[in-house]
Amino acid sequence: MKLYLDMATAGVEYEKFWRDIVGAVAFFSPAVNPIQKEFGISSKELMRRLGVEMGRKASESIKAENLRAVFSHLSDVWRRLVLGRLEVISETPLVIRISDCTICGQIPELGRLFECSFHEGFFAGLLSHRLGRNVKVWQEGEMSGESGTWTRVYRFDASIE
Repeated sequence: MKLYLDMATAGVEYEKFWRDIVGAVAFFSPAVNPIQKEFGISSKELMRRLGVEMGRKASESIKAENLRAVFSHLSDVWRRLVLGRLEVISETPLVIRISDCTICGQIPELGRLFECSFHEGFFAGLLSHRLGRNVKVWQEGEMSGESGTWTRVYRFDASIE
């Protein structure tokens, strides 16, 4: 006797369901949120871990021979997906700036530095996978702008060279 409703019976295409993070989060939210609250699990840490995994997967799919080409590709991706403007401002040590971030720019009237744990995780996962070692990423306090036009600076314990 089957005690669960499988996705096919519910009319949900398995692969399509798991490709859409928004749909998956909405679906599992009634289970995840109470567990998160019960055990005091930070959303910031969950977003960082999601970023690490997505950064690792992105690294696996980017066909580039060196980090300069990787960040050139990422800059194109940020522009094409309208995520903001990503640029390398130092190669040694590696420092990037994300301007006009459409993610953090949606947070109204925050009035203070908002740590983007997703981006920190994304770049840590990507670079750690690429370089074969644990790469540290931290956001500088040099965030500026108004809602919709935030600029952030990220530093890494790695270099492009």
